[in-house]
Amino acid sequence: MEKVKKIDDVVEFNTKDLFTLVGNSDEEAEKLDSTPYSYWGETFKQLWKNPLTIICIVVIVLLVIMAFVGPLIQSYKIIGADNKTNFDQFENYLTPSWNHLFGTAGAGMKPYDGQDLWTLVWKGTQLSLLLGTVVALIDTFFGILIGSMWGYFKWLDPILIELRNFIDNIPSILLYILLMQFLTPSFWTIVLVLCSFGWLGLAGFIRNQIIIIRNREYNIASQTLGSSSKAMITHNLLPYLISVIVTVVSTAIPGAISAEVGLAYFNLSFKADDQVTLGQVLTLAAKDKWNVYPHLLLAPMIVMAPLTICFFYLGLALADATDPKNHR
Repeated sequence: MEKVKKIDDVVEFNTKDLFTLVGNSDEEAEKLDSTPYSYWGETFKQLWKNPLTIICIVVIVLLVIMAFVGPLIQSYKIIGADNKTNFDQFENYLTPSWNHLFGTAGAGMKPYDGQDLWTLVWKGTQLSLLLGTVVALIDTFFGILIGSMWGYFKWLDPILIELRNFIDNIPSILLYILLMQFLTPSFWTIVLVLCSFGWLGLAGFIRNQIIIIRNREYNIASQTLGSSSKAMITHNLLPYLISVIVTVVSTAIPGAISAEVGLAYFNLSFKADDQVTLGQVLTLAAKDKWNVYPHLLLAPMIVMAPLTICFFYLGLALADATDPKNHR
């Protein structure tokens, strides 16, 4: 018995040394060891971890600012062929200098021949960015709306699949040419042409994704509990596709700008006498003596190439950052 008492005393002594009774507190029990999970907070945290993403954002912001500030640095007027009487015509094919940072347009770039390329490029960037943003927003809205209904309501499948198969088998430029034969070129006309079937690709992709997740357990449980179709689409299905939607929006802007370049090449874009876009400047430069005077082609490409590449890479980065699988 004496040995047992001694062992008990040692155990009790060691226990008092190792542990301290602090009592219980409801307030302390409710405290969290880490900050609560925030989807968008974690998304931006993932986004800012990538240095190349930051560079792309900075480049895009600088190009947008320069689109409005650039023409003020060299305040030369852009006047069409009908209004050149009050315009101080410069010499054609002047190479870049302090007076003309991008040089001047050539004789083959009518009606902009002899005009300052710096002003032309930044003025064209303004309209191209506006056009690309409007087209991207409209395509995204209709793509999400029609795609979500297409994937959820099975009776829409035969109609929209046949429409997609018909459109996909016709080159888009032929559709643009056909539509422009009946329309007068203007800003909203170009928007209408580019948006006429631009939403179809996003709608088809969202339809496929919704079909994949439509019959998962939590969706079946929601239907069993009486959730409406609107609630199912907006609360159960679309949040799962946020990363896809954000990616498409960011890549749709350079896609619309590039599509306008194609229209300008076939003389289906804005009238050069009235408005100027990057597509017009690039097309006119490609038809002129750019191999002899490379600044004609380099001037619009200095803006268009970084803009397209940065938007494309930013779309990929957003896809990774908005994917919950990559969060903590």
